[in-house]
Amino acid sequence: MKKIVLGILVFLVLFVASVGIQFGINMGIDPLPSRPVESINSGGGDRLLYYYYLDEIGEPLPEGIVLTEEFVNSELEGTFEYVNGRYDVSDFRVNALVRLYLSYKDVLPLSAKEDIKEVLLDFKYWMDQGGEDSMCFWSENHQILFAVEEYLVGQEFPDEVFSVDGKSGAVHMIMATARIEAWMSQRFTYGFTEWYSNNYYPEDISPMANFIQFSNDTEMVNRMKMIMDLLWFDMASQSFKYEGLDPSGAPRTYYIFNPSSGRAYSDNRMSDDTGNRMRNFIDYVMQPDETKDFENSWATSANGFFNCFRQMMEALNIDNEPYYTVPEVIKEIFNDDSEEKILKSSQSLNVEELEGEGLLGLEDHQIMMQWNMEAFSNPEVVDNTIKYMSKHNMFTNEFLNDFKLVNLWPLRAFNLLGMVSTTLQPSTNGVAIERANVYTYKTDHYSMHTAQAYQPGEYADQHAVSSINLSNQVSVFSTQPAKISRRSGTPTYWTGNGRQPYSVQEKNVNISIYLPPTKTGFMEPMIVKDTTHIFFPYELFDEVDESYIDQGFIFGRVGQAMIAISSRHPLAWVPFETSNQEGNRDDMLARGSVKDVLTEKYDLVQTGSGDHYFVTELSSLENETWSAFITRFMDNDLSYDTNTHQLTYITKLNGNSSLTTMIATFDQSFTINGSLQDLEYKRFDNPYVVSGGIERKPEVILFSFNGHTLSLDYINNTRTIGN
Repeated sequence: MKKIVLGILVFLVLFVASVGIQFGINMGIDPLPSRPVESINSGGGDRLLYYYYLDEIGEPLPEGIVLTEEFVNSELEGTFEYVNGRYDVSDFRVNALVRLYLSYKDVLPLSAKEDIKEVLLDFKYWMDQGGEDSMCFWSENHQILFAVEEYLVGQEFPDEVFSVDGKSGAVHMIMATARIEAWMSQRFTYGFTEWYSNNYYPEDISPMANFIQFSNDTEMVNRMKMIMDLLWFDMASQSFKYEGLDPSGAPRTYYIFNPSSGRAYSDNRMSDDTGNRMRNFIDYVMQPDETKDFENSWATSANGFFNCFRQMMEALNIDNEPYYTVPEVIKEIFNDDSEEKILKSSQSLNVEELEGEGLLGLEDHQIMMQWNMEAFSNPEVVDNTIKYMSKHNMFTNEFLNDFKLVNLWPLRAFNLLGMVSTTLQPSTNGVAIERANVYTYKTDHYSMHTAQAYQPGEYADQHAVSSINLSNQVSVFSTQPAKISRRSGTPTYWTGNGRQPYSVQEKNVNISIYLPPTKTGFMEPMIVKDTTHIFFPYELFDEVDESYIDQGFIFGRVGQAMIAISSRHPLAWVPFETSNQEGNRDDMLARGSVKDVLTEKYDLVQTGSGDHYFVTELSSLENETWSAFITRFMDNDLSYDTNTHQLTYITKLNGNSSLTTMIATFDQSFTINGSLQDLEYKRFDNPYVVSGGIERKPEVILFSFNGHTLSLDYINNTRTIGN
């Protein structure tokens, strides 16, 4: 008996010691830097791509620019330093280098040409190719960037050796082919995980354009054109056509692409002017002549992503035909002048669906879907995450370094990681970008977009659940802040949410119920208690009535469009000097060009214990006067039950003559006039698809509008454009 007890004690001591030793070793794993300590001017490759193209088409170069060998090499120096350092977003720079080499190898100085080739052959194109770094390979846009780059470099240098793993270009081309095919198939089948992202769609469209022009595989190219069509349909269906004025005061059409989105930052959400990275793409396709001479237009853009697309569009193949044209049916959808447009769509998957789709595992196509959703710690996938990271020595990656804390052999050996995730509910579970059922409502004067009932109550990262656009300059949205301004990383004060709302929409009304957190979750850096807020740029409105903000009401008008918002608790402005405090600057001010246009009053805060809500209704001067709108909204019946977290709102929806009763119950249901709403949508439910609807996971997608058609049969690889 003593021997048994002694044996158990020895085992326990050894067990604890082994776990302790492993934990100690793990804690000694320091992350590699994702960005250089000192800033590197790495955009030379992008600029050269623009300069060489201007020279090719006979347009003058910017003043002082001469494409001498010395100048070209000096421009590339920072690009090479950044890429060779394998810093995060190096693939952005490699994307431009690949096109620069393939398009202009006959005119590049020999020294530059040889240096570009060396950099491309020395680069690392996927997570399993050896070496440690802090590049992000896994999000949707990075996946296609790395894969297309590897494919085209392998195609160009099939017999050369890639230094990262000693394999030939031909072998790398085969490896990249599998990932490109998986990426295309997943986008066609499930849609874009980074749904409707005006920040990340440029980083998809650019490598797609490179592939369409330079790949020798005609079958794969045809399928890539289908995915390009779907991306352009996303932009057409979600863009709000707005007749406004250009900076000089002349009439100007804006295609405002600022919808609900899987990934968006504060400047992306603020307005189409500040955040829509797709504006040049859309202007170039839809109104090139009208916008060519604008300041900061597509014609003078040195952005590498845009120029990859533009140059593909303007190039001709061996049959003297364009490599790709945006189908006319999609252009017609951009210009749909219907009085009102109701569009429903479903994008991506929920984590719970991965296993049933055969996408739970360690093969490339499986890890691609898991990780492009940013699903790392969720119970369903966390075992795969740790296995994959361990296999490829990824704990030194700055973005993944914290996972070393749970890389312990007992958790892995006994498959306990899922149970740990379920028990502790780390905040990182909420980072996953899951299925979005998006409701979009557009009129001539405004647009409103909502990912219906999207993961209510969860911690979030860069999700933009709802969005309202009143003009190219004015958008409105609410969030539950995740951090005070000085804390870096997303989610932030404006990006994402500390806790997602239960947000639902019908026509021109959105109801968003928030349950602000009262304590930090596991692995959550901090919380902002009792707080929600609205981005409401006061001075960019033509008219604002703030007489009732202490009662929780705010009203605004831009041109013909009007907005009314009601909150549970009183509203108050955050003073500009607070937002602009040195060392604690609001990320809305700090990011991009936003700081140049923000007004002094833009942060409208609701503070109070317990539940919060915002009820937002849009209208126009075509329907009612400004004063009548204010009076009607304040007189509408609105009640909230804190016990059931249920909000009831009664109003006349746009175009309706009778009252509509909407009841939203947090994380439970949304009813309209007593009818329970099904918020699980088809892939497409709109007037632009045959029969008005396309089910999820389609084999064929057929668009038809205004006498034009587009048929996409992915399985049979048939793309048919009809008139």
